[in-house]
Amino acid sequence: MCRLQGKRALITGGARGIGYGIASRFLREGADVIILDVRKDQLAVALDSLRQETADSGKSQKLRVESIICDLADPNQIEHAATTAWKLFGGLDILINNAGIAVRETFTEIPFERWRNIIDVNLHAMFLLSQRISQYMIKEGIHGAIVNMASKNGLAGSSMLAHYNASKGGVVLLTQSMAVDLAKHGIRVNAVAPGFIDTPLDRELKEKEGQTLVLTDRTPMRRLGTIEETANAFLFLASDEASYITGTTLVVDGGHLANAGEF
Repeated sequence: MCRLQGKRALITGGARGIGYGIASRFLREGADVIILDVRKDQLAVALDSLRQETADSGKSQKLRVESIICDLADPNQIEHAATTAWKLFGGLDILINNAGIAVRETFTEIPFERWRNIIDVNLHAMFLLSQRISQYMIKEGIHGAIVNMASKNGLAGSSMLAHYNASKGGVVLLTQSMAVDLAKHGIRVNAVAPGFIDTPLDRELKEKEGQTLVLTDRTPMRRLGTIEETANAFLFLASDEASYITGTTLVVDGGHLANAGEF
């Protein structure tokens, strides 16, 4: 039996990286999936690829994969995307707030527009989309699951990422607060806090800086995490296996935060 059989999921930032990995993992576990992203061309490629995966799976049940273009910095587009997603599948059981952006720059040089854009995409959009989808779930009596993308950077500070760190710290507390308010409606809310994961965003940040620092020096497992390993954490928290878990942040960092006292 597939772990998400019959479930309907909306995944933001689904065109690449961890979002795409989550979508692929959910499809293998029997969920119908909508991927949402601002990157039109990449979204089209991802949609075709995911549909091909389902066609090649050999499963008798044909799963649905759809896509929605949305700029999460725009509240009007978020509202439209929420309504569109709900209508596409006639409801949703799972919301994955994965999308996020980051720029590395020293605190004194951060322009306010960039601060606001990162907070808008990483935190405000999560609030708005979760609020609308949970309202729909409550109205329809759906006992759903929401899983938010946090970060180890939302649990401990670091240089060059004040705006990103602040947004992810907000995600952790937003997750807990949502969990408390939505528990009575049968909606669970959790977060995943990855450490250093080998993703396109991570590689872009390194290339931009010409970075040579070995990021895994403080990580006991001495390697980067994979997209699949991160997607597995989202799968667990979205599934019925986590039926008594809400308001928690699951750290997936190879022991990095546990090793903070070493340096």
